Amino acid sequence: MAGKILARSGRVAIRRFRRRDVRERMQWPPYADPVLEHLNYRLSTLLERERWILTRLTNAGRMYFAVEDENGSLIGETSLREIDPRARTSRLGIHLASDKRGMGYGREAMEALLDYYFNDMRYEVMFLDVAAHNTRALKLYESLQFEHLGPFWRIERRNLPVFSDERFADIRKHFRVRGGTVECKFHDMRLARGDYLRRTQGAAKSAEEPECYSAKHESDGD
Repeated sequence: MAGKILARSGRVAIRRFRRRDVRERMQWPPYADPVLEHLNYRLSTLLERERWILTRLTNAGRMYFAVEDENGSLIGETSLREIDPRARTSRLGIHLASDKRGMGYGREAMEALLDYYFNDMRYEVMFLDVAAHNTRALKLYESLQFEHLGPFWRIERRNLPVFSDERFADIRKHFRVRGGTVECKFHDMRLARGDYLRRTQGAAKSAEEPECYSAKHESDGD
């Protein structure tokens, strides 16, 4: 069941995470971006790898999905957390392999997941939060019609040398110090099922309209 494709969009497919994904995940090139260095998992022992995969297979509070590319290779991971079965809501997390970013895979992975989430799982609202400095992700979510709920500040627990390391110069404005603690600005966002269906059904209808329009005018001209 873990290997069953749940949804596809463009070049990608999503499925549930499976045990052997840990080996492929460890082969991803390291993230050079200092903000993403925490994704360079150092699972050097069998016990560390076992703990890592068990969180994805047995965590009752989350659902983990693998993202495959057109060759069936693991290129990303998405998760749903804060799952509320009664309200039918959850919060999204997603990241791609370092060498697959900026290639359009993120959009296709989101489209596949949203299709499964709203059409198959029939959940009502998807929430997410995105760091203000992650402008590329922010633009993607806005293009998918996620609604802004408002900004908020979160304690930065990774001990990033934001104010001393020049690698962070361009994004430093999205951080602040309060009470001796570094905080990062985030945007809270949501997408409702009704809005998603209107967008996707509207896009499908628009794709059909040129053909219908052409047929109508051919008929009028006879």
